[in-house]
Amino acid sequence: MRQSLSITVCSRFIISFGFLLLGLLPPTLHGQSSIEGWGRNDEGQVSNAPSGTDFLQVVGGYVSSLALRADTSLVSWGDDTSGQVSGTPAGTGFAQVDAGMWHSIALRSDGSIVSWGDDSNGLVSNTPAGTGFIQVSADRYCSLALRFDGSMVSWGDDALLQVSNTPTGTGFTQAAAGGYHSLALRPDGSIVSWGDDVFGQVSGTPTDAGFTQIAAGFAHSLALRPDGSIESWGYFGVSGTPTDAGYTQVACGVLFSLALGADGSISAWGDDNFDQVKGRPLGTGFIQVAGGWGHALALGGDSGTPYCFGDGSGTPCPCDPGGSGEGCANSGGAGAALLITGTPYFSDDTLQLQVTGIPGAKAGLCVKGSSLLAGGSGNVVGDGILCTTPQKRSQVIVSNASGKLMMTDWRGQPFGTFPGIANVGAPTHYQWWYRDPQSTCTGSGFNFTNAWTVDWVP
Repeated sequence: MRQSLSITVCSRFIISFGFLLLGLLPPTLHGQSSIEGWGRNDEGQVSNAPSGTDFLQVVGGYVSSLALRADTSLVSWGDDTSGQVSGTPAGTGFAQVDAGMWHSIALRSDGSIVSWGDDSNGLVSNTPAGTGFIQVSADRYCSLALRFDGSMVSWGDDALLQVSNTPTGTGFTQAAAGGYHSLALRPDGSIVSWGDDVFGQVSGTPTDAGFTQIAAGFAHSLALRPDGSIESWGYFGVSGTPTDAGYTQVACGVLFSLALGADGSISAWGDDNFDQVKGRPLGTGFIQVAGGWGHALALGGDSGTPYCFGDGSGTPCPCDPGGSGEGCANSGGAGAALLITGTPYFSDDTLQLQVTGIPGAKAGLCVKGSSLLAGGSGNVVGDGILCTTPQKRSQVIVSNASGKLMMTDWRGQPFGTFPGIANVGAPTHYQWWYRDPQSTCTGSGFNFTNAWTVDWVP
């Protein structure tokens, strides 16, 4: 399966140094995806998100939002009190963006910086000139930029020394600006912080090394360890921090936090006044998360939509609240679930279907269909194993001893004697069929997992 190029997500977002040094972005970035938003929406910072699947990065401001397109142009929406929307630079050639309270900042592919919106404390007018920058970060009333040599420069409000106490020297690899405090990551993975310490944003900073990513909120911070576990400190956005590992990105809203799981699922905790925690999208396939004041944004989730098909009885099987779905119970008393990861780009083939919860070493059929019989209630998908017109399309796979299996290469490569199994430009439905009834195992019964509908794009 061909691997797609992707952008390295660090802090809120850092592009790959190699691409930046060349003054280029890769020609095809299939890390691109659509925008999902949730939470506070009084200024359209969620509902006015642009459509399409050509976005590389999204960030949340106070009550506005900003995104970077695959053609390296910018688009913003939401509150425009200080021109943070209408002042968005036109044209292309941008490589990374971030948003503060009423101002925004962008990094060009030549390493120069442009700022717009609120100019209080010189947030715009004091933006450093010249090139050689590799990352920018903004929050509330200050901005922070990282140079190629790893030195940092900051500007804006200095009421709590978040500017004047910026560490000197070189070799820093990542920077993150919070409400009134900032963080930086050293090459050894240790963290330095400065600015406001009312809630332990500075004094509570972990003293060990080995961290791989940092993020800063209004009065709290997050850091990611190599095993994907999360460290948090400061005020709010801390209680409820996941204790397991395997996360790939962390992000801070004002008083809440977000994390991206290895399967592209989203975790959220902290302040939930606008449903920015419980309103998070379910399912997998997301590639980036970002937080604003009371709203949050994500890229991805384009893998597909889970459906709760039944076992032929006319009654749908239950779906779990995680959005991945769960099929009808098997002879072991558990439900078999069909999970999906990756993105449905026909040209790149990153989509993977995984089945869990099947009794070990059971043979089954992955069935594909182009229609939902009876609306999908109590029936398998059309054009599948039980509906062979116009064509039966299925793949026989045997699960491992743990009852798991993975299906890859869904671009349309032939399995057996039938042609490809992706309908580009049209919904395509997938489901797993296996012999194993819930109450007896006579050999004549069968069960189904949940199913997924995928909208393939070229």
